[in-house]
Amino acid sequence: MLREALERVTTRSLVWTTSYLDDPVLPQLAELLRSTWPFEPMRLTVVDGALDAMSRIVDHVVRLGDRVVMENPGFPPLIDLLERSGAEIIPVGLDGEGMILVELAHAMTLDPVAVFIQPRAQNPTGTNMSLARCAEIAAILADTTAWIVEDDHSGDIATGEDVSVGQHLPERTIHIRSYSKSHGPDLRIAAVGGAADVIDPLVARRMLGPGWTSRLLQAVLVELLTDPASVAAVTRARSTYAVRSLALRAGLAGQGVTSSMGDGINAWVEVADERSALVTLAALGVRVAPGTPFEVAPTRSHHVRVTSGLLREDDAAHLRLVISALTSAAKAGPTLRGV
Repeated sequence: MLREALERVTTRSLVWTTSYLDDPVLPQLAELLRSTWPFEPMRLTVVDGALDAMSRIVDHVVRLGDRVVMENPGFPPLIDLLERSGAEIIPVGLDGEGMILVELAHAMTLDPVAVFIQPRAQNPTGTNMSLARCAEIAAILADTTAWIVEDDHSGDIATGEDVSVGQHLPERTIHIRSYSKSHGPDLRIAAVGGAADVIDPLVARRMLGPGWTSRLLQAVLVELLTDPASVAAVTRARSTYAVRSLALRAGLAGQGVTSSMGDGINAWVEVADERSALVTLAALGVRVAPGTPFEVAPTRSHHVRVTSGLLREDDAAHLRLVISALTSAAKAGPTLRGV
């Protein structure tokens, strides 16, 4: 799908590279993004992937010694970015609808400068923030000055609704939408929309570096977002990932193994002992990610992250092998940390 899009835009895209002073976002792409954004953004731009967006936002809003809030467990590169900035990270746990409200309310008494949220297909748990929880989070944040930074990393392959705190606090929300999982990591494009006080400086700072994200790649993204065959391919991918995830979780549940009932391409699987689980799974040829790097602070149970999106729902033997291996790993070793 990416090759065909490149072929369609190669000649006509040349009209977009005539000046260093052109708008950094193609008008057609800006129109498409605004029409699908979960709230009316004050500003909108594109950058070179979700982590590029996150890095630039962290550089602007976080200073040495600042407190910030993020989900626990959360995305390891964001943990690294925040630690590198010198921030003190306040962890907030998750339940089936998003951030746990009592923990968030307590965290906000510590005056953090920003709250980082994955609104759907949270990595690693797959949690989708519900509409009700979103409104409750916004109510807690309303009387603070904290920025809300949302990472919609799964984008169009997530089955959950595109929910955003920006629907309630648009002037303080920065929403990132990645196209890497839905349209391919080599596209290197993420859209950023929301608060002008953050996005305007981000755009200005980029002019002293890369300037803009290639308008040729932006034109490719326009093609991918409007071509019926490409849209259908993403729809099939979303459905396929959902089927694979459900098959894995159902199989594990049948063996008494606890896993997150979430969205996206990952499953957060509880195990008795992380190290024992990794050794057991490696011996059986099953690759998973250790849970510890995802933790802002230690959790009571051990976990591993399984990329369910790589499974094949039409290969029953392989699925049984993975479920059997995870079951063996989940039941080996101590049951609680510190015991």
